[in-house]
Amino acid sequence: MGARRAWFLAALLVVSVAPAAIAQPEDEVEVEMDPEDGGPAPDASPAEPDPATKAAAKKLLDGGDGFLKKGDYHKKRKRLPQAQAEFERALAAYQKAYEMVPNPKILFPIASAEERLERWVDAATHYSRFLSQAADVDAKLRAEAERRLEEVKLHIGVLSLAVSPDGAQITLGDRVVGTAPLADPLFLAPGDYTLSITADGHKPLEQAVSIEAGSESERAFELESAAVIIEAPRPPPPPPPVEPVPAGPSKLALYATGGLTLAFLAGATTTGILAVGKHGTFKDDGVGDGAREDARQSGKNLALLTDGLVLGTIVAGGVATYYYLKVYRPRQAEYRRKLKDRESRFDEYARGPKVLVTPWVQGGAGGLVLTAPL
Repeated sequence: MGARRAWFLAALLVVSVAPAAIAQPEDEVEVEMDPEDGGPAPDASPAEPDPATKAAAKKLLDGGDGFLKKGDYHKKRKRLPQAQAEFERALAAYQKAYEMVPNPKILFPIASAEERLERWVDAATHYSRFLSQAADVDAKLRAEAERRLEEVKLHIGVLSLAVSPDGAQITLGDRVVGTAPLADPLFLAPGDYTLSITADGHKPLEQAVSIEAGSESERAFELESAAVIIEAPRPPPPPPPVEPVPAGPSKLALYATGGLTLAFLAGATTTGILAVGKHGTFKDDGVGDGAREDARQSGKNLALLTDGLVLGTIVAGGVATYYYLKVYRPRQAEYRRKLKDRESRFDEYARGPKVLVTPWVQGGAGGLVLTAPL
């Protein structure tokens, strides 16, 4: 078991997995830097970590292995809280070692600790990265990683997405998972999610996604183009043809009937006054018989004329009143309405629109924009 343990540690940290490399002292252990896992390119200047950093990383790995063994020991004896604490310490040690020496081979023990902690999504992610990024891995170790990955997948769901166009941002719930195209499938805990996809110049898309434990699915989405053709503001229509101001109703008949009424009234007043005077002469005892008879006859004629003039006043006044109420006033109201309609049509054209409303669309958003007319 000791030789197998030493081989496993050497496989994670040294350039070669040969036994000669295992026998090297801790300060001479060389840790590989994989460019695909965030390490520098072969021709970059900061290439290898210094020996002290490698030695510290190896010490952390050894410590993490010890914690992992203690956790397994407690777990076999059903002391789950103690086992949980030891697994947490092991994971922290492995993660710190990976920060110091970002060798993709260290992803295997990280995933092993996460698997024991039942962090299935994290474990599947690191097993997958180990298999895709770690080079020169022993076939047995690779097979073991593949086996464990399949076991972890029984607790989660795997979702592969094919999204068009390229560069679209993909969000799952509140987490941005990346931009299209996604290189790897998504490992998700069972449950319901809201998948959101946005891209400039395209309509955003939202889709409910349900994930079941042990499921693997592939989904393809293509966003619709949201191109909008915005026409230049059109000039306002020409004003309506100038309409002549409509003529108001004639007042001639009103003036004629009103004047005639006043004339009849004045005549009746005058003749009435004269008739009263003749009646006074007729009643005067100091007047001779001839004068009295003449006053009587004249008074009678003036009284008859007064009655006729009063009747004419009543008829003329009635005609004037009827014409004013039934003819002139309705015509005057219609005239004012037409005049107001004409003025409102020209005022509406003169006012014109103060702003123009144009649509605005951008990835993930849209709306209306108010602009001043040209």
